[in-house]
Amino acid sequence: MVRPKGSRYFYAAWVLKQRVTSAIRKACEGLTFLAEALVHPGVGSPMIRKYADMSEMRTSPVSIDHDFGTNDPAPEPVRAVLPIVLYSYSFLYQELVKHKLWTARFDRGGEAGAHGPAVRSLVTRHLGSPAVDGWNVVAGAMELASAWALRTNDLPSVLYTAYDLSYKTRLRLAVCLSVAWKFERQLCSHFPRRFHDAEPNLVSPHTCELAYLGLSFMTEQERMVFGTWENANACRVRSLYKEMLKLEVALLKGVPVFSILTKSAPVQAEERIQALFESDLVNAEEAMIIRSIVPFFNAVWQNSYSPQPTGGALVCAAMQCVRVVTTEWHGYSDDAKAMFRSSFADGERARARELLRSGLHLKEVPTAVVRLGCYSDPSWVNYQYMSATTLERTLELAADL
Repeated sequence: MVRPKGSRYFYAAWVLKQRVTSAIRKACEGLTFLAEALVHPGVGSPMIRKYADMSEMRTSPVSIDHDFGTNDPAPEPVRAVLPIVLYSYSFLYQELVKHKLWTARFDRGGEAGAHGPAVRSLVTRHLGSPAVDGWNVVAGAMELASAWALRTNDLPSVLYTAYDLSYKTRLRLAVCLSVAWKFERQLCSHFPRRFHDAEPNLVSPHTCELAYLGLSFMTEQERMVFGTWENANACRVRSLYKEMLKLEVALLKGVPVFSILTKSAPVQAEERIQALFESDLVNAEEAMIIRSIVPFFNAVWQNSYSPQPTGGALVCAAMQCVRVVTTEWHGYSDDAKAMFRSSFADGERARARELLRSGLHLKEVPTAVVRLGCYSDPSWVNYQYMSATTLERTLELAADL
């Protein structure tokens, strides 16, 4: 008997559904009471009743129960340690990318290599260096650290390196970097799988990537006590992983992670650049150049006491540098001055001048951050836009804005 075409599709879908249901039922055999209760729900189950009550108390049926406080600016003790935290994040992030444990490239959509290069050429040329933080991972981790990881009651009065912070604080910092990375590039980690479970299963061996980040924030003495990073030491690796996983959950419950990561100054800077591009005030090449040197200006202000500059101030400083290099003016024309005055508020232009001045006279920690990557490399494609000569000339011309 030959079934009609529509009937064949219905029958195939029914068979697929039955097979999936059977596979799920077999996979769930031997799970915990909670998992079995979810597969075979019982209205009278106290465990199910507990989670139903929790859902009713939430403002959204898909929300995470949280305890968000007010989003106050970073207090003075926290601002005092942010430069050291920025250096630690910048160093670790660049090392992870350089060693291909994290992939930060800008892949082209569709099948790789099918329609030209595998990566987007314009953004790769300008944001390909890890120091440029093209995915805002370091910037996001800094925001999370300021909001959650750094506690005023757990900060030393004198700080020379990140290792002077308490062990718990350093683990929280590692968690912030992990969450910021997962938010942007969660499927682009390539840590080796080397930690096997006692019993064979489909997900073993594990990477325990979160524990690796925690290990990176340990002192030499703490690492000696912890032991080696290999399967022979899997017991301690798993213990550290579980401890940090609890901290990751605490972060997600404690602060509005999505809002923090999507409303940070670097993200706002990208939105301002997009608005300038859509208004035909910059072309695509200039927009990418401006974005590539925003992290430079987001590092130079780290002096332990200044507040975070706005996205507009960061873009204003970077755009002035680009204009100085890409134009042949001996000074800003009246049209250029009018454009800057109409595009940026008085406060943004004033803070941009401070950033230009800070770029010329770097403090100790910003100097160390800048030296880590492309901003200290004269061969970098956009080095001329933030070189000392450009900064000096831009600062002179900025006085008239």
